[in-house]
Amino acid sequence: MLIKKKTDIHFILDHFQELSQWDSEGQKFYLVFEDRKRGGQWTLMSYGEERFSVHGLGQDYSDCQEYFFEEQAEILSFLWQNRAAFNAALKPTSMCS
Repeated sequence: MLIKKKTDIHFILDHFQELSQWDSEGQKFYLVFEDRKRGGQWTLMSYGEERFSVHGLGQDYSDCQEYFFEEQAEILSFLWQNRAAFNAALKPTSMCS
């Protein structure tokens, strides 16, 4: 499922565990995608029902800590603004023969 309209984000958040990878050490699901504004990557993390955070990391920067979304509107806005990079991370890569 890709983000084509804002309502798609609700579906993605509801099914995040199916779209992401599990980190057994950190006890969280996560998905990494490009941070196109800063030239690095975002890691979107879920710690269970409706508890999401994000962390940015690049060659020239590293966020001091995870940012936890307090309101659903914050994560909806974040994913909408970064939908192209998020969608690119979800698309399967094609292999050439």
